[in-house]
Amino acid sequence: MEDKKQTAETPLAFEELFKDVDLKDRAKAYVLIEAEPVEIPYVLEELSKIKNVLSADVVTGIYDIIVFIEGEDQNEIGKVVIRDINSIKGVKKATTCMVVRI
Repeated sequence: MEDKKQTAETPLAFEELFKDVDLKDRAKAYVLIEAEPVEIPYVLEELSKIKNVLSADVVTGIYDIIVFIEGEDQNEIGKVVIRDINSIKGVKKATTCMVVRI
């Protein structure tokens, strides 16, 4: 049987990509939010009601708000972003950046 070589075109599974990374601690992520400018105060208020949100800051640049969240695992992080954050009126886009330990 022929060994498959990893190439730039061959996608890695998440588990393979992070096989040497310690993910035993609670999952953490930064969520980069693009929001309607007039809705930013409302978005911040709604974010403060989500138990997984540890902090939320208005920033300059291409994103409007950066949120730091924590959950039991990646699935919980995903649910918080999809169910809670994306459903807030005024949130146009939310990009999730998982925290990893290398």
